[in-house]
Amino acid sequence: MFGPLESADEINKISDRLLRSADAYGRFPTPVDDILAAAKLVQTPEYVFDDSLIAKAPAWIRQTLRSAKHKIQGLVDRRERVVHIAPAIENEGKRRFVTLHETIHAATPHQQDLLYADNDETLSRTTNQLFEREANYGAAEVLFQRSYFTRDAKNLEISTDSVWLLAHQYGSSFHAALWRYAETHGHAVAAIVLGRTPVASNPSRWQRQMAVASPSWIDQFGTVAWPRSMSSLTYPFLAALDHVEVDEVRINNVRGERVDIQVSACQTPYNSFVLLSVPKRARIRRPVRVRVAS
Repeated sequence: MFGPLESADEINKISDRLLRSADAYGRFPTPVDDILAAAKLVQTPEYVFDDSLIAKAPAWIRQTLRSAKHKIQGLVDRRERVVHIAPAIENEGKRRFVTLHETIHAATPHQQDLLYADNDETLSRTTNQLFEREANYGAAEVLFQRSYFTRDAKNLEISTDSVWLLAHQYGSSFHAALWRYAETHGHAVAAIVLGRTPVASNPSRWQRQMAVASPSWIDQFGTVAWPRSMSSLTYPFLAALDHVEVDEVRINNVRGERVDIQVSACQTPYNSFVLLSVPKRARIRRPVRVRVAS
């Protein structure tokens, strides 16, 4: 993953201004339509990648649209102040996030291109493109109403059930809510995003897509660096995906101490997820040291 976003303060101000202009703080789910209006944008029901609409588009944009129509998930035309979202996106939470991603493109003064078109790569949290990182960061700040999500998460037990509740409250996908939850939680929390099903069995082996952890987790266990291919034999917390009774495992912290870790897992039609956390009164089991007489 990449280092801190240098323009975070600027994007925070833009996000706060949009939320205040839309009177969105404390309104649930986050009112995306009002935020669009606050940014002086409209979302047209006519999708710009329809062949008949591409033919009517200005010449400078026509070729771009034709070459990208099957990959693009969202687009903002800053000149016309119009946002387009691909109808193929069925998850409403994802549609809302993509809409806000395009809104941040349009609302950020130093992003001055007339057209921004986004696909899976630019919408990924792992993109290395600065403007896309800014748009993803700002979209999350707006969708989760900046500190409001973290405040609400603090008052709930640490579990995937709580993440589902927050996703519903803010109108996000579970995936986005889990990322925000693990990234901003004040407690020691880590989240792993995996493929929907294991790529091998006996033991189960999963393909890891992403992982994120709270500052407190990183302090205790180090930066998350799980391999791309993860076996439930090596990482027993993955067994929670197949066995609901698996809700606690022990792992080493950075000092080599054995720590009890709470495990919560769930699946969506798209991915499998594992949430790890240190119980608030964790029992640390120090390594046994044997002194041998001379």
